[in-house]
Amino acid sequence: MSAVAVVLLETFCCLGLGAAALRALGLDAETTRGEQWTLAFAVGFGILGWLMFPLGVAGYLGPLPLTALLTAGALGTVLLKRGERIFEPPTLDGVGAVLVALLAVVLAFDLAEGLAPPADADTLAYHFPVPARFIEAGRIEFIPEALTGAAPFVVQLTYVPALALGGERALTLWTMLSGWMPAALLFALARRHLGFNWSLAVVLIFLTTPAVIYGGGTGQVETRITLFVMVAAWGAARAVATGRPNYALVAGLGAGFFAAAKYTGLLFTAAAGLMVTIQRRWLSHGLAFAVAMLAAGFQWYAWNAIHTGDPTFPVLFQWLGRDDLGWWSKAHDLAFKQIYFPIESPLPKSPLWLLGFPFKATVAPSVLPDAGRVGLGPFGLLLLPFAALGVWRFRDRARRSPLFVYAALAALFYVAWFFFGGSQRVRHLLPVLPLLLICVTVAAHCVAAEPAIRRPLLAAVAATLVIQIAGHAVFAINYFKFLAHGESREAFLTRNVNGYAAVPWINANLGPADRVYTDQRQLIYGLNVPQFFGSPQQASVELDPQKTDLRRLYWQLHAVGITHLLLPRTAAARAGYYTPPLDLLARSGCLKSMMSFEVSQVQSRTLPGLAAARETLDLHRLEGEGCLC
Repeated sequence: MSAVAVVLLETFCCLGLGAAALRALGLDAETTRGEQWTLAFAVGFGILGWLMFPLGVAGYLGPLPLTALLTAGALGTVLLKRGERIFEPPTLDGVGAVLVALLAVVLAFDLAEGLAPPADADTLAYHFPVPARFIEAGRIEFIPEALTGAAPFVVQLTYVPALALGGERALTLWTMLSGWMPAALLFALARRHLGFNWSLAVVLIFLTTPAVIYGGGTGQVETRITLFVMVAAWGAARAVATGRPNYALVAGLGAGFFAAAKYTGLLFTAAAGLMVTIQRRWLSHGLAFAVAMLAAGFQWYAWNAIHTGDPTFPVLFQWLGRDDLGWWSKAHDLAFKQIYFPIESPLPKSPLWLLGFPFKATVAPSVLPDAGRVGLGPFGLLLLPFAALGVWRFRDRARRSPLFVYAALAALFYVAWFFFGGSQRVRHLLPVLPLLLICVTVAAHCVAAEPAIRRPLLAAVAATLVIQIAGHAVFAINYFKFLAHGESREAFLTRNVNGYAAVPWINANLGPADRVYTDQRQLIYGLNVPQFFGSPQQASVELDPQKTDLRRLYWQLHAVGITHLLLPRTAAARAGYYTPPLDLLARSGCLKSMMSFEVSQVQSRTLPGLAAARETLDLHRLEGEGCLC
């Protein structure tokens, strides 16, 4: 099946599954066509990932079962509304025409990325290798690795049909399309509160937000999680407004799918549950929300609990973890967290920094991990004065608006994430960005009629669009070069992925009987031979030089089947020049050199003019145990 056909079939499957769910809940009759189609995709996207779990655990990840599932789901599209326009836009004025043209340009940027091979490090490290591993095994297997292996994977499971039936091209096109759908749902929800031009401007700002540019076309999940957040917010707001528990059910589905996609979804479920229950019908709505949320979100937590004892592995491992795991221990868990948390959460978790974090992340992001290139853009801060004025002037109306639920959800999640989240990466806030964009824009729009306010407000919107679209254009140049020059896949990846020059040789000269140890996580997806990722996120091969001696290290490598090691040299080019404790192997003669690769360390795929460092990767064969004598 062609890549395009697979992506279309999977799209119709999501639409059909979601349409069936909305019909079963009795919600489809109360939506416009645009709302129904976009909500159906969002709900169906989660249901598809949910259905893939029992299918995978049962060992039915072959082409026939996957095709049957997608086809059966697609039949539900007969339940979608037809005959009326999806978004019913008014006649375009000059501003609207410009915004539509800019949207077409932005989508062209994304399409170029969708037609190129994947090059994002996180995507190559686990977002794509996880579904590839499941496909190769024909079933879902437990992956004994913290954070990137034993984690919720409802989004990544939607990658399985695309990759299994259409190959890598279908997978990258699917991530492109599923990265667009949040923008469509955002437009549908915004149209309830804003005119066509303002709604389109909000969509453009979302699509060109740095964090969306960075992750929307990759395997990273945050952009796609926004679908679940908007479903939950819409359901919670409608539940409060109508008093009907079926809306609380759909809110629970959205929150549960978020939890099934990322651990931070547990914080969002608490916020959404609170919003559903602080009303007169708190008991019936709370029960409906809880049942739907648990049904949608329980799978991966039960899976982790069965294999580790900790449903949120490794968060609660010190208290709930099993003592008989050879690949993880409570001592290693404690040491890992002592290293991980200070790096991932550099700012104090205090009320002062709770207020200051958005400003720090936008204006001076260098301290925060990834914030310098993966932020949420300037729009929120630029519109903050106008939004604050609008909220103050219309505060009585604001309390009764459905947007109050949106704003409260975003605020509650932010507070919970700041104080209880494990990482301060700004992109982890991306799931609630659509709620913030709608609320801030509507509040600012309330005072836009005054000329003294309208001009600076429009200037702030225009400035944001110019800055972000320009950034998106620079980001897309790399992908247009790939398409325009007819560059091969190998050449593109060599140019964009650190250390990739070693991959073709390893794939050509090693086989399924070998297993390569590497700490180069971005190479995992490209390696066609078995590999083992050496990192502190596992304890099968202990990497703490204070706890490891030569014999222990050697037999740990032997126990996990390592035959070869791909190691980066340190600056000192002499015997034993690898990072401790791996230098023990070189010094003892346990490594036999096979090949060296001079590779580049790309500073930026977006700005290739930045000087690229050079590095040497050495491939060694692990010698027999005689080297220990």
